[in-house]
Amino acid sequence: MKRDALFNMIEQQIRPWDVHDTAVLAALNDVPRAPFLPITHRSFAYMDTDLPLVIDGVDTGTRLLPPRVVARIVQSLSLQSTDEVGLVGLGDGYLAALLARFARSVTVYELDERTLQFAQKNLNAHHVRNINFELSDGLKHSSEKFDAFVLAGSVSVLTDAIKQKIKVSGRMFAVIGAADAPVMHACLVERESENSWSSTVLFETLVPALKQPNPSNTFRF
Repeated sequence: MKRDALFNMIEQQIRPWDVHDTAVLAALNDVPRAPFLPITHRSFAYMDTDLPLVIDGVDTGTRLLPPRVVARIVQSLSLQSTDEVGLVGLGDGYLAALLARFARSVTVYELDERTLQFAQKNLNAHHVRNINFELSDGLKHSSEKFDAFVLAGSVSVLTDAIKQKIKVSGRMFAVIGAADAPVMHACLVERESENSWSSTVLFETLVPALKQPNPSNTFRF
């Protein structure tokens, strides 16, 4: 039954939403979403909807992206095996696991310790080893640059400081729009030179804003 639901998700949600990369489709088939979710929400794993991340009865405030959005993110980045990827907003670890299938390494930044530990447990259970975990604000506390960078929450403005997170020839996925906007734009941003970027609108969506940090220390796991 679970494999049928996964198959239907890929064929009825993912493919019709312009996801045609065979490697991405294979990864979605090989990395089922359900085991990453809390048990209470696994029956909704393959539905075309976002889900709350509730850990041990506590709502973390994170909304998990729908599978079709996750698939478009991975496809849009055209990842190579040498790429170093940054991800802001860890969620349940599902997106990180898919990115890690294609990249050399993935550095994930998460502000909520409970969320980080939950996702880390999921990723360890799936033997995903090429991930670095940081309990910090990846947009402010890190000067590292990446070949590809993903914002798993929306921003009202994509500032130059954020765009500096990618190397020349790097790619960034970001959802841009005001919190009260009726629609937001999911964009692929590419860095053409030290001071030049291009942006392509991929699709329209609505995604909760990235979490804002509370004053705290930064930890590396």
